[in-house]
Amino acid sequence: MPANLPPQYYEAERRYREAKEPQDKLKILHEMFAIMPKHKGTDKLQADLKFRISKLKKEIQQKKKASRRDQYFVEKEGAACVVLIGAPNVGKSQILSSLTNATPEVAPYPYTTLKPLCGMMPFENVQIQLVDTPPISSDFMEPWLAGIIRQADLVLLVVDLLSESMLEETETVFKRLEQSKIQLEIEEREVNPLDGIAHKKTMILGNKNESEDSEENLTVLKDLYGQRFPIFSISAKGKKNLEELKKKIFDSLGILRVYTKVPGKKADFEDPVILKIGSTLLDAARAIHKDFAYNLKYARLWGNGVYDGQMVQKDFVLKDGHVVEFHI
Repeated sequence: MPANLPPQYYEAERRYREAKEPQDKLKILHEMFAIMPKHKGTDKLQADLKFRISKLKKEIQQKKKASRRDQYFVEKEGAACVVLIGAPNVGKSQILSSLTNATPEVAPYPYTTLKPLCGMMPFENVQIQLVDTPPISSDFMEPWLAGIIRQADLVLLVVDLLSESMLEETETVFKRLEQSKIQLEIEEREVNPLDGIAHKKTMILGNKNESEDSEENLTVLKDLYGQRFPIFSISAKGKKNLEELKKKIFDSLGILRVYTKVPGKKADFEDPVILKIGSTLLDAARAIHKDFAYNLKYARLWGNGVYDGQMVQKDFVLKDGHVVEFHI
């Protein structure tokens, strides 16, 4: 039976021969496998590609293990840093593209993301940093990925709701991260110096919620993990529930916005001071400048729970939307 390979396959094969870097070769092999028609005429070719993919992934992993230092570091920007993780082909790059102005490569085959890609997600008057990362599978995880997850303010574990191996892929991510001393949990906890385990605040995000099958898988996901994590579903490609997702991300970050004003002038609502929920007036002053905090006497407050211009002391606990007029 003839293979009847399409022209796109031969074009990809040409690029594979010209590729120099192992990561580029691996990406093209996955593309070739996705393009190839699946029938008896391509059985041997399918087996050959799977063998080459497996061999190349092992070679890359061995080279990564030989390296003693991380290859990538993400400089945190905006109000908070949210890291997208997940198994191959769950749609992390599409989520980044749909929520930010970033332009990652989006393709229907896995391993299109080989390094961290960042974009800024606008929510009301703040910008939240989203970081797309390479996939995590049973036989491969970038060694530097653990460091990026550890510094995140929130982890979005993305799950493909159309995948037949959804649960297996999800458990693989948990186990892989546990091997790197990262525990995904509903709340953030400080690293215990005795065991070095990072407990990262996590939301499970079901992607590709586009059919009855995906709704059924979402129900299964909630049954298994609903007691451990908040779970929300979207269709990044279909633009479904994206605005609601932005709100849930902001609420999950546990942050608040405080606006400053000088006496006799209007408040600046364009550039809020970002603080953790539970922060005090003194914390806000420290966020502006340590000397400013040292000289602070009191402040006047406008907003939720206070009357306009109410005088408050350094230990006053702030709420989202408060307007502060500092007095030194």
